[in-house]
Amino acid sequence: MTIQWCGVSKNTTKAILTKGLLLCLIGFQATLQAEELSLVRAQQLAIAQDPNLKGNGYREEAIRHEEQAAGYWSNPQLSASLQNLPTDGFSLDQEPMTQFKVGVKQQLPRGDVNHLTQQRLAVMASKVGTESEARKAWVKKEVSALWLDWYYASQRLQLLDKEKHLLNQLLDVTESRYAQALGGAQQGDVLQVRLAILTLEDKQTQAIQAQHEAKAALSQWLGAPLTGVVAPERFEQHSLLTEYKLDTSTFFQLIGESEPFTLLQQHPEAQLLQLQTQVEQKQLAIAREQTKSQWSVEASYGYRQDAQNGASRADFVSLGVQVDLPFFTKPKQDASISAAASKVNALKTDFRLKVNALAAQADVLKARYVSLNERKALYQNGLVEEVAELAQTLLTSYTTDTANFSEVINANIRQIQVEDELLRIQMSEAKTLSSLLYLYLPAWQAASNT
Repeated sequence: MTIQWCGVSKNTTKAILTKGLLLCLIGFQATLQAEELSLVRAQQLAIAQDPNLKGNGYREEAIRHEEQAAGYWSNPQLSASLQNLPTDGFSLDQEPMTQFKVGVKQQLPRGDVNHLTQQRLAVMASKVGTESEARKAWVKKEVSALWLDWYYASQRLQLLDKEKHLLNQLLDVTESRYAQALGGAQQGDVLQVRLAILTLEDKQTQAIQAQHEAKAALSQWLGAPLTGVVAPERFEQHSLLTEYKLDTSTFFQLIGESEPFTLLQQHPEAQLLQLQTQVEQKQLAIAREQTKSQWSVEASYGYRQDAQNGASRADFVSLGVQVDLPFFTKPKQDASISAAASKVNALKTDFRLKVNALAAQADVLKARYVSLNERKALYQNGLVEEVAELAQTLLTSYTTDTANFSEVINANIRQIQVEDELLRIQMSEAKTLSSLLYLYLPAWQAASNT
């Protein structure tokens, strides 16, 4: 006697369910082929659209112009006066001391202040350039993290959709068995499957929210909403290193050969403190120059008219110098020098702290990457194959009446969950690698240019 499920034979039902399961597993391998955005392209767009980098370009240009202007002396002063004019007749030839005087005065720079100011501004301009390099590296890291969040949410939604279809099939079978009182199926079994579906729908809602949030956050960096982009392009970890013409093994070999406390002194974040230290050192030198006298030179020509009786009168030429006396404000000068010196010492301390922090961060990231890499290998070389083999074995057993359909479905659900966890590990590993690239590659590039 053949068992009937809703008017369909058991063998026919089994064939339908088997084909449906296979179609479910295969159908979800396809993804939308509309416009996609790669990680490298997202980084390029973010850097091209970053207003901070554009502002740094203007700031550097302004400082360069200030540097050029700082090399000039102050403007000379021109004076003209009519001197010793008699009040009893206001005649220019009445008194011998009456003269029309024209003079010019030039104030000289105090010590070497002009040259030191130029040097200080040159360092400030270099600092802005280093800020731009640091900004580019930081933007790449931030955009990578957001893009990977978007990619993970998109891929996870596909896995959850596969799991939902499998649960719906399991619900259909469980309800059918319960309705016909087959195999000891109970109402609690149906409720458990429905509860699993509701829990899965909550996960889907969270994944959709995470996808929208990551996409919106990424849009902020790209300067426009990602309205025409359906999904992120397929991710391969080596794409993080494509721009640098490196592979992962070469990168970690370079890390192993490097001493973090030495190399990371060249990192832009540390170099910014070094450059600011140089700026303050120039300011200290300028403060010391303020203790020197400032000189001025002047020259004048006095024209006199001949006397009323026709006697010739000689014109006058005058030369002179002026000097200020900063010795009376020595306490003020000493205070300025001490303040500048303290700023230099404080920045040197900040530099050492920054290098220590970068090196410690590098150690944490390397340990995290190793751990994630080991977990990924465990999943790829063990768990994924085992659960896939189990699912295939149960599917084969089901076709030979030695396993029930719920076992097949649960095995495939377990396979999807393992794939989901592997995906999460891969994204965490990629983010960790991105952070390591942010620490090491700018430092290597700076070290190679010195």
